Amino acid sequence: MPKRLRARPANWVLLIISSSLVIGGLVVASAIKPLPSYLVASSTIPTGTLVSGAAISTAEVDLGSLSEAYVTSSTPIDGLSVTAVIGQGELIPLRLVGKGLRPDQTAIRFVPNLKPAESIVAGSVVSVWQVTETEDGFVPQRIVSVSEVLAIEFGDGLFAEDAPDVELLLNLDQSTLVLAAVAAGYPIYVLPLP
Repeated sequence: MPKRLRARPANWVLLIISSSLVIGGLVVASAIKPLPSYLVASSTIPTGTLVSGAAISTAEVDLGSLSEAYVTSSTPIDGLSVTAVIGQGELIPLRLVGKGLRPDQTAIRFVPNLKPAESIVAGSVVSVWQVTETEDGFVPQRIVSVSEVLAIEFGDGLFAEDAPDVELLLNLDQSTLVLAAVAAGYPIYVLPLP
């Protein structure tokens, strides 16, 4: 019977096999590792809403280097509110979460002279107009070019008005103009922006 000699595999073959095993192990290990869970707005979250009371859900996403910029499910959110509107389906950024409004912001609630359009809801962007009487007749003037609607609340009951209370987020200059128009008794209108 002839004897067969077994040839030892070449070093490069051993190197390829061992590299494949290491890479395969890393792929399996990374597939088993759970992804971080981030908070997502289930519906549009208007400015000033408490994060804990907002409609939120979680999503497991690998954001890589951006992971520090968004609120995770383990981030403490008690007492924190949204400082700018967050759209439905968006991740909640840490920069838009804080304790109250910015120092240059205020909220004003008033009843416009005409019921706002049906498309205006909390989180909508609107402009505010007043109508003044001059020698040439009635002249419309825009007093606030862009503002966010924080809330719209219709009254209920027998003596409720047709127009709702509208709460707007304004800067200090805009709030002065709106308060002056309300104090002067000018007709005020809230119009949607495209």
